[in-house]
Amino acid sequence: MGLVKKSIIKWVVIILFSVVVIAMSISVIIVSQKVLPTDDLKLAREALTIAKEAEADVYSDKIYKESVDLYDSAMTNWKRENARFILFRDYTRVISFAKRAKKRAEEASEESIKKSTNLNQNVEAAFVSLSKKIEIYNKLFKDLPLEKSVFDAHNKSKMFLSESKIAHENGKLKDAEILFKKAEVYANHANVAAGKMLRDYFDDQPKWRGWVNDAIAASRGGNKVIVVDKVAHILYVYQSGKVIRSYDAEFGPNWMAHKERTGDRATPEGNYHISNKKQGGSTTYHKAMLLDYPNSEDRIRFEAKKRKGLISRSAGIGNLIEIHGAGGRGFDWTIGCIGLRDRDIDDLYKLVGSGTRVTIVGSIEPLSVVSEGLEF
Repeated sequence: MGLVKKSIIKWVVIILFSVVVIAMSISVIIVSQKVLPTDDLKLAREALTIAKEAEADVYSDKIYKESVDLYDSAMTNWKRENARFILFRDYTRVISFAKRAKKRAEEASEESIKKSTNLNQNVEAAFVSLSKKIEIYNKLFKDLPLEKSVFDAHNKSKMFLSESKIAHENGKLKDAEILFKKAEVYANHANVAAGKMLRDYFDDQPKWRGWVNDAIAASRGGNKVIVVDKVAHILYVYQSGKVIRSYDAEFGPNWMAHKERTGDRATPEGNYHISNKKQGGSTTYHKAMLLDYPNSEDRIRFEAKKRKGLISRSAGIGNLIEIHGAGGRGFDWTIGCIGLRDRDIDDLYKLVGSGTRVTIVGSIEPLSVVSEGLEF
């Protein structure tokens, strides 16, 4: 009888364990298939920002207030759903409110633009003024890794300005005013967002300048050191305090960000050394020189951000940052490495050896020099 009971208990345990495993698997499937509202909320916020910049709170206050209320409802419902057990969360209402908020914000922008059209009496001067803003974007911001919404706003500003000029030439003055106002709103949005990103990035310029000065000083005894300027997209080789080589360089698409983890496609900033030189079958990039990233400062910063919850606990710090060939593509494409043309990596490969210092900075020059004195 004891053996029968033990057998029954054993099978009950096996069945319960199987039920738990199946339930957990079903839970994972259900959670993974849930549609999250983050993208819709982001689009709604951007639409509200553009509406605000179009002074919709003044010229289309009723519709603008409706859009704000809808967005607030979306956020309230999102918080409510996040407080529920994960299997019971339903973001349908959140997404619905976010989409309606975006639609009403866009309608508020349109109505505001129509009501507030007050194109400068000197139309030609207004066109010139706006064209200068677009020109500033093209000179300073077009190569920055900006949000897609900023690129889109800039392109819309160019399109609406062109259409405004055509309408004006055809004597359709009201249409020209409306189109000009649209162009102005989008140009201001693009330039303000891009300008803030650039100014914030250059907060570290004093630190970069210190690194560069130290690197140049280290070269004065005849040693070769490498200094990489990310904004200028140039790799310099210094010896005895002077530049003896310079090469065009390409980076990761997210090159303006501070490298934090594996897969962020950011090119790190700091002081490193060449730890290994590769050629032939040991690299896929013609020739390559491996850097000793991450260094101790990178690791300290990485662990600090993990403790603060700014980086996922499962994230890795990354490695395999190289100076390598296959560059010359005209855009930033690497996984965070520094890409040079094959002929340039050939020259550099012969010029420097393992242990060579490599200092990577955002910019050698201050923002006032980089911006060529342009106000933005």
